[in-house]
Amino acid sequence: MNIPAANLCRAAGVGRQTYRDAVERRTMMRPATLARLNAALRRFQLGFGGEEVAPHAAYRACLVLAAFVMKTDPRAVLSSDPGKRATLDPHWKAAAHVRRVGYYIANQFLGFSQVDLARAAGVTRQNISDAMRAFYDQRDTDPELNAVLGKLEEIFE
Repeated sequence: MNIPAANLCRAAGVGRQTYRDAVERRTMMRPATLARLNAALRRFQLGFGGEEVAPHAAYRACLVLAAFVMKTDPRAVLSSDPGKRATLDPHWKAAAHVRRVGYYIANQFLGFSQVDLARAAGVTRQNISDAMRAFYDQRDTDPELNAVLGKLEEIFE
């Protein structure tokens, strides 16, 4: 794959000089910078014709995948407004649960940052952070969720 360094740096939010200094071994790259470059590279690898995958389209695809794995209607999840915060509505709560799994897929398997996810989902970064924290807490205690994660790991291996 032939990705110009300028495009990779722009997609990762890394300065070209920082990248050049690390490649030429003048300075050591910080782990966070390397992680951002790796995530951008993975997004380019998913792209078509060298174009970066649009975060919004990838987010929606993650929701559909999560809905199928969790045996839920993807249309209901896609039509549920995440910004509504209708916590008393059981349909909204079910869609929120699927959204958390979709956030996890996009973040862990596709390498999208929480900032990109927030922008794609139309919510704040804090909403994504809270949802991911709730997801990790639930993962430790919910055997059903662990089964879903096992299925997803098989898909992405």
